[in-house]
Amino acid sequence: MWLRWCFVFSMCYSFACFSQEQLTFTNPIVTIAIEQTPTSFNPLTDKGEMAPQFKHLLFDPLFRWDKNHEIENRLVKSWKRINDKTIRFYLRKNVRFHSGNLLTSKDVIWSIEEAKKQPSNVFFNSLDKVTIIDRYTFDMTSRLSSIQLFDYLTAIFILDSSFYNKNHTLLTKAPTLISASVKKLPVSGTGPYIVNQYNPLLGIELVSNSSYWDGYSNIKYFRFMQVNNAQSRLFALLSDDVQISYATPNESIKDASENGMKRLLQVDSPNAVFLAINDKLTPALKNAKTRKALHLAIDQEGMLKHILNGAGHVNASIISLTEKQLPNQKMDVSVASPSYDLNKSKAMLKTLTLPKQLSLLVMLDEQIDMEKVALTIANMLKRIGIEVTIQKVTSKEVWNKTNLYYDLTLSTWQTTLLSRDNVYDDLFINSFLSDYLRDKSEQGAVTNSFNSKFEYFELLQQEDWIVPLFSQATIWAESGNYNLKDIFSSNGIPYWSLLKNEHQDKEVLYQSR
Repeated sequence: MWLRWCFVFSMCYSFACFSQEQLTFTNPIVTIAIEQTPTSFNPLTDKGEMAPQFKHLLFDPLFRWDKNHEIENRLVKSWKRINDKTIRFYLRKNVRFHSGNLLTSKDVIWSIEEAKKQPSNVFFNSLDKVTIIDRYTFDMTSRLSSIQLFDYLTAIFILDSSFYNKNHTLLTKAPTLISASVKKLPVSGTGPYIVNQYNPLLGIELVSNSSYWDGYSNIKYFRFMQVNNAQSRLFALLSDDVQISYATPNESIKDASENGMKRLLQVDSPNAVFLAINDKLTPALKNAKTRKALHLAIDQEGMLKHILNGAGHVNASIISLTEKQLPNQKMDVSVASPSYDLNKSKAMLKTLTLPKQLSLLVMLDEQIDMEKVALTIANMLKRIGIEVTIQKVTSKEVWNKTNLYYDLTLSTWQTTLLSRDNVYDDLFINSFLSDYLRDKSEQGAVTNSFNSKFEYFELLQQEDWIVPLFSQATIWAESGNYNLKDIFSSNGIPYWSLLKNEHQDKEVLYQSR
């Protein structure tokens, strides 16, 4: 069975290897199989064209989350609160961009102004002004708490204003899809690595920045090789063509762990799969008991076990994905743990009137097998006498036009923010539930009083309008030589400059003795 599996996916992977021959990389090098090469080198874009891991390789934010759920100063050396609304920040001195230009307060202001051009960044709704005090000092005035402000600033990367003023098209124009690799791609950040070679179709090679302000990185060269198919990425690892692989498919976790000297790492991050219940077409769903009966019929633990192979968590609330990082934030609303009781569900429905058929709209997702989740839910509801018709969409535009006209919707959501209030602001504005949440608010679906978006969302959960089914972890795999578990932030971002070869460290230690 295992040999047949290897043969099938070796056919998929061979095409990727053949394409890679067009790139000539420097050795020794750590090669990482990824899903997509960056198609933009603007770290301020919110269109998903540049993954956070690459932003942190080439640029730096003012703050970032470390692996211990704490905010870590980066380009900011220190700060102090001036008054209730204003915080003063002091930049590190003698930090240079890749161009050689010196980092100053002017670059921070310029970068923030560029970030404002991104329409979905809710941060700027609460930021009143940024004022330069001197070359290395600036003030921020906002209506945010310190942790909210710092959390938002982890997603704002600082650019070389002098360089990009002269080359502004580099931020607005995507690299050309060419077959030949590009050397010395024009990028100027303060990050730990510099682009050495790049091809948007095939991959990217990075070389460590010898002038990096935070010290020299352990790995001098990284090659990120684009392999679109998850099974092909895993086969590349098992064949020793790459040392690290992103997003091992859930169905292959057991095979991967049982074959070879490969190690799997489960990385949690704030993400969730939501089932939402709508009453526009089916008035019976206005009844809280009816919605509760539907919830009781859904085996969330079973889906986690059989669809994700246990790679994730069942959560009563998405607050469990953020609150553990920020224990000082008090929970104002308590949501009971998810429950599954088929017999109770059937008993409740005997006293209720519900149509024999409900409609379900599914937003497909590349990272999660949403079609399988939808079919599983349909089979579970069939056990209580309800047929479910499923409609699948891939377009956000189609979703926005139609999602309020289905009885049930299924969607995913993920964020790199960790402050509770920021997470809920993002959920209400930048998720597939945004229209639904606004519609429920206008309907007055929740009769209890609430003081925040967090409390409102939790009340919707209490009354089973929304069911966070589970969160999915990302499974990384590596050859067993690296400290992969030590490089991930508490919001699931790999900081590759922290990677090191553990075997080399042991050899050096042995030689020193």
